[in-house]
Amino acid sequence: MTTDMTTESSYVRSLFIEVLSSPSALACDAVLLSGGLDTSLASETVKTLIPRHNESQLSTAITLTIDPGNNQLAQAHGLFAQSPQDIVYANQIATKLNLQHHVLEPTLDELLNGKAMEICVKVLGTFDGMELRNAVVIAQCLMRAKALGCKRVLTGDGADELFAGYSFMHAMDDGRLRQYISEMAKTMAFCAQPLARHLGINVWSPYLDQRVIDYAVSARGASRMLKVGEFQGTMHGKLVLRQAFPEVVSAARKKEPIECGCGTAVLPKMADLLLTDTAFAREAKAALEKHDVVLRDKEQMLYFRIFAREFMDQGLMPGSRYRYGQGTCRDCRFSLDPGSVFCKVCGLYPAI
Repeated sequence: MTTDMTTESSYVRSLFIEVLSSPSALACDAVLLSGGLDTSLASETVKTLIPRHNESQLSTAITLTIDPGNNQLAQAHGLFAQSPQDIVYANQIATKLNLQHHVLEPTLDELLNGKAMEICVKVLGTFDGMELRNAVVIAQCLMRAKALGCKRVLTGDGADELFAGYSFMHAMDDGRLRQYISEMAKTMAFCAQPLARHLGINVWSPYLDQRVIDYAVSARGASRMLKVGEFQGTMHGKLVLRQAFPEVVSAARKKEPIECGCGTAVLPKMADLLLTDTAFAREAKAALEKHDVVLRDKEQMLYFRIFAREFMDQGLMPGSRYRYGQGTCRDCRFSLDPGSVFCKVCGLYPAI
């Protein structure tokens, strides 16, 4: 480790201990515990490393995992290449911190067609599979937090965006990475916030504290050397976070998207099993004729059923979006965000 990395790791450790000592952090009574570095660092720091850790209200952890044994159809068709790994790390963290650990094990069919998915489609205004197979995990966990009477839920939102957690960021040179992180700091948004508002609870992430954002985009903190490099013999993103908190359970865990860590990555293939090609062709034709929407796959069709019911059949628009005209998606005809070629409604890219 270089002297510069030692200095920055020490600074980052102090910064996060300060942020996680705030009233906002101490008031969190539950954590959405994926078992990744981000929630491992946040929960372990607030419970054991800050001077006022005895004042932390954190007592509950919630983890969602897909148990192959509860999904016989998917298992029979070989959809599970390996068991989801979030639960392995989450169990270790919850045990270490003596948290009451609520493990949710819904079936794939329940996720595709249940209440949590309905809430996601309605609140987020989308039928994009990539967005929804991640968001439904957050929604299901927040619903359990609400049912348990939790008021403020700790998350790890923002760490990947600000500290180069995504693998595609690792190939960027220093200049491009600095620019990208600066752009992300201005535009990043997370589904946990609107979903929590809908449910009447609060979410909070230390990575979205302005002090952390300011550091991550600063000339000092944005250096690629601090974001990408070797830790315990493996190349990782979020390097400075790992170096600053090497004692946390998930310090050396490889980054996994939500859908991979918990197991919802198999939802597209599950949708293929649940729906025949004939049914898809029939409904896709109806969607085009009735709503002027192109449906690209069976998973998307399941979500569009909800979307059409909540919005289009009632003549409603998601948020401030409009249809047709300049700057609209060629598949669903909904407006894109200014300057964007990605459609947040149907997930098409490029959408123009």
